[in-house]
Amino acid sequence: MISAIDQYVIDAVRKKRRAEHISQATLGAWIGVGRSFIGQVESPKCDVKYSLTHLNAIAKNLNCSPRDFLPEKPL
Repeated sequence: MISAIDQYVIDAVRKKRRAEHISQATLGAWIGVGRSFIGQVESPKCDVKYSLTHLNAIAKNLNCSPRDFLPEKPL
């Protein structure tokens, strides 16, 4: 089961990815994983999640802060 904070991060990355018209394959290439990994992360049926290293790489490629994927207050 994914925690509330992990789900928040997953949703924030998905929202930003879609807003920027980035495919799962492209996002995967940025962080050194396959498209299927991104699909698993975004699937509610899997408990796969992003690491801090993944978030840093995503933020670097989207020219934003890793903090953009975190809530302002604890969940």
